[in-house]
Amino acid sequence: MPALFRPLILWLHLLGACIWIGGLGFQVLLLFPALGRRDTTLEHRRFGLSLEALCRRVMWPAVGLVLFTGLVNLLNVWYAVSMLGGSLPPAFLGTLGVKLGLVVGIVLLQAGQQLLLHPRRLRALAPLQTTPAEGAPACHQLQRWARGLSLTALVLASAVLWCAVLLRQG
Repeated sequence: MPALFRPLILWLHLLGACIWIGGLGFQVLLLFPALGRRDTTLEHRRFGLSLEALCRRVMWPAVGLVLFTGLVNLLNVWYAVSMLGGSLPPAFLGTLGVKLGLVVGIVLLQAGQQLLLHPRRLRALAPLQTTPAEGAPACHQLQRWARGLSLTALVLASAVLWCAVLLRQG
């Protein structure tokens, strides 16, 4: 790959990661605490869930960008090492394996939250339209699960960042 494209690919990788993790941070630090309050009205819950869905519309393309540019970066490293006739050190490969495993874990957590938990949260809102007191405990429990999954994904993202720092140093 021409030397001109390497900084562009790295910049796109970092931009995608910032959008992805920034969206997670927004959800964990602002959106979920606001939705987790017991005095939250039905309209606020609906607005929060729609805002969360809008965040995901931006975050999933960012995930795709991160995965694609990460693959391109990895291929560049392997190409450069093979052109020099060397091999990647075992520590690099181990750290890379951990980083990739963490990224896959984050993607699976977010997919599970979107495909399994989000529809349940929407269904839990239906009883609140007629009798607000009946569905409230279910909504709060599902909200805690969503917050926990997103917080776990954010913690894993910080571990990915640490692995990226280790890979750049080595």
